[in-house]
Amino acid sequence: MIRHLAASIVFSLAMIAPAAASDLLVPTEHAHVVRLPADASVVVVGNPSIADAMIHDGRTLILTGRLQGRTNVIALDRVGRTIYSQEIVVGSPVDGQVALFRGPDRFTLSCGETCDEVPRTGDDSGRADALSQQQQDRLSAANVALGDDGGE
Repeated sequence: MIRHLAASIVFSLAMIAPAAASDLLVPTEHAHVVRLPADASVVVVGNPSIADAMIHDGRTLILTGRLQGRTNVIALDRVGRTIYSQEIVVGSPVDGQVALFRGPDRFTLSCGETCDEVPRTGDDSGRADALSQQQQDRLSAANVALGDDGGE
C-alpha cells in the first residue's frame, strides 16, 4: 500500500512539468512587456484563455497572464516571417499573496498594509463567487456615481 502511494506521488510529480529556463514566466492578472526585433503585424496566442497578447506599437508586445497554465505566443511580420516565438508559463503571483487553508478549502489574501481576500482559481467556489459579486456591485456603484447607468 505504501509503495503504491509513493509510486503514485512520484508519478504525479513527474507529470507536473517545471518551467524550463527558456520559458517566460508571467503572473496571472499581470502584464509583461516584450521588445520585438522588428515590426510585428500579427500576434497569435496558442491558448487565449491562458494568456493574452497585443501589439502596442510595431515593436512592443504586451502579454497578460489570464489563467494558470502553459501556452505559446508567436509574432509575425507583415510578410509572415516569425519574429518572436516564446513558450509562456502563467502562474500565481506570490509576492504579497498568502493562501489560507481551512480544512479542504483555500482562500487567497492579497497583502499590502492590510490583507484583503481576493478570488483566485482553485479557491473555495462559494466564497470566490461571493467576492466576485461584491466586486461587481462596487463597479456598478462606481459607474452610477460617474453617471454611467450601463445603458438603462
